[in-house]
Amino acid sequence: MPFEGFIHPALAAGTLLAAVPLLIHLLNRQRHRPLQWAAMRFVEAAYRRTRRRARLENLLLLLLRMAAVALLALAIARPFTGSDSPLAPLTENRRDLVLILDGSASTGYRDGVESVHEEILGRAREILASLDSTRGDRVRLFHAAALPRLLAGRSPEDALAALATLSAPTDERLDLTAALNEVVELVEDEAQGAALGSLEVRLLSDLQRSSFVPPIEGRLEEEGEEPVAPLRRVLDRLAELEIQVWVEDLGASALTPPNLGVEAIETVGELIGTGLTTEVAVRVRNHGSTGRAGVRVALSVDGERQPSRKIDVAAASTAVAIFPVAFREGGYHTLLAELEGDRLAVDDVRPHVLHVPPTLRVLLVNGDPSDEIDRDEVGYWRSVLEPLDDGLGASSAPFSTRTLTQAAFRAAEVDLGESDVIVLANVSTLDPATIERLEGRVAAGAALIITLGDRLSDARAMESFNARMWRADGSGLSPAKLARLNEVPSRRDDYHRVAEFDEEHPSLRFFSDERWRPFLTEVPIYAFVACRPLEGTRVLASLDDADQSPLLLEREYDRGRVYLWTTTADADWNRIPESPATLVPLVHELLREAGSARVENRNVDIGATLVAEVASFPRSPALLRPDSSRQPLDGEPSEVVEGVWRLPPLPQADQIGVWRVEMEGTEEVSFAVQFDPDEGDLGRVSHEELEGDHRTWRIRDQRGGGEDDSPDDVPKQGELWRWLAGACLAALVLETLWAAWIGRGRRIA
Repeated sequence: MPFEGFIHPALAAGTLLAAVPLLIHLLNRQRHRPLQWAAMRFVEAAYRRTRRRARLENLLLLLLRMAAVALLALAIARPFTGSDSPLAPLTENRRDLVLILDGSASTGYRDGVESVHEEILGRAREILASLDSTRGDRVRLFHAAALPRLLAGRSPEDALAALATLSAPTDERLDLTAALNEVVELVEDEAQGAALGSLEVRLLSDLQRSSFVPPIEGRLEEEGEEPVAPLRRVLDRLAELEIQVWVEDLGASALTPPNLGVEAIETVGELIGTGLTTEVAVRVRNHGSTGRAGVRVALSVDGERQPSRKIDVAAASTAVAIFPVAFREGGYHTLLAELEGDRLAVDDVRPHVLHVPPTLRVLLVNGDPSDEIDRDEVGYWRSVLEPLDDGLGASSAPFSTRTLTQAAFRAAEVDLGESDVIVLANVSTLDPATIERLEGRVAAGAALIITLGDRLSDARAMESFNARMWRADGSGLSPAKLARLNEVPSRRDDYHRVAEFDEEHPSLRFFSDERWRPFLTEVPIYAFVACRPLEGTRVLASLDDADQSPLLLEREYDRGRVYLWTTTADADWNRIPESPATLVPLVHELLREAGSARVENRNVDIGATLVAEVASFPRSPALLRPDSSRQPLDGEPSEVVEGVWRLPPLPQADQIGVWRVEMEGTEEVSFAVQFDPDEGDLGRVSHEELEGDHRTWRIRDQRGGGEDDSPDDVPKQGELWRWLAGACLAALVLETLWAAWIGRGRRIA
């Protein structure tokens, strides 16, 4: 076949219209019926002398008409052929180009006056300027980062206009697999009748090693197979489609460019609360092959700059700068670490939102009050929660306690929203209204701790408790159904101990150390209430009796949590309150863990979707981006639970830095959108290594400088439509002249 394919294959069927003149001719012949007439003998004699000439004239006229129709249909279908075709000298070359621009954060590196990304844009303009839409050149322009964005999909002029909208790289990593998958889909969608190898794919990049030689992430598809990286899969598919990817290296001159970046911001040790000095560590990574001395590191806390530090960072390693910080208030604080600028600026700044535990508001509901601390139900707990006067002020106290009797707690005017943790200590029964309010507060995110005692030791009291607080479907507050009191016959001769506990749980992790383990496992427990936990309840500690009965249970209740301590908070049923080494860490860690249920993670990766909740109705929320642009939030906030509102949908975080949501009458919500520190590793893959890695890769080392020619190894497509259109016009002119000549000759005759 003289053609390899058509730009518009469906229109090639129009060549069948060339049969229309022939059909008209045949139909006209069937309409004439010969009649015998005497005078026709003389006419037939004369006609026989000119019949052969007339047939030749009519046949030529018919062929010209059929050729004009066929040539017009072929010209519209735009056939093309390859460079090896005998028709190649008659064609004009048409380029079908896919141009992929590396828009990852690493291309912001400046090896000279211009950044790599600016060089990529300049090189792209040169390539696009060499294309000509009048000869049918097509271009698909992609700006690739975490996701490839199609900027233009047709003419070079459209691509140049789209290129003008780009000024800076993204803050994202390059997902080369996703970009090349777009090429695969493009080829598979448009391969109908076209030569697959004729598509020209150009990639302008800095050849960052982590993008071109990613770690193997594929899973074994069959037993015994080697895992295959997703990038290699897509390269194999391109090879099957006879497509090569021409890579132009516009990166730094060195294979390991020098670069420093802030890798992380973290606290040293556990952040307990306000008023105390906390060490904040800023970790700096050196991605280069030479060490750096005297690197200045700065830290700002809520906009207040701390004294800077100088550190030395060895080659290909990390170093830490320590900043002592005292937080005066609890809640979320915005930290910003900065390095002195280098050739890649994007990783020299790192934001972080740190949650400082505020003073935890604890409500102790005393079911058996007494004036004597050792006989009061919550006397021991209150003594370890209420701090001594240390001169630092109340703001430095980790806990703020309030004690109510059972009767006072049932009063409707008690605002449960003012308590983060509610402790029901040996509280027998509560009325339905109080339980409903309690359920609502726990569902909104508070924690409830239930401890037992003599008021809940008989069958009738347990039955009443179960009826009010426990439900088989899990809708009740209690994580277990109380069954019976289990008490040792003689406290002098017998007792129970903790046999097992969850060493990973934050409330009991302190006792996982062998030095402190006996303070939990060796303390006598004389009585407890056996119970049947609900499905999904977590047993944090169990006893050494025959049934391994639970001592401490935890269960999530909507957005809050409920804990059940099956013995007493005082010393009636156990010796824990009389062991300060047990009671202090147990109560402190349990309450701190219970009160941390609703701490939101405000540190997200680039590309994440931001979600925020506030404790009051947000009025006129507006989003303030890191570039200082401001936009109101569209949509209505939704009430998640009573008193907790979710903000309208926020956009995807496409810039690193601090994002803020400002609202009327309430505190702003801040997010730290963080840069992937691995993107700061600018190590590059060499040309030889890349071409040897896969046969699809081809290196084209050209950094501007004049006209751009497509690579010689890319098969050229030549179009014939201009010649076909000219031939169609010539056929129409000849048909018109020939028809006029025949008509004139026959009129004279």
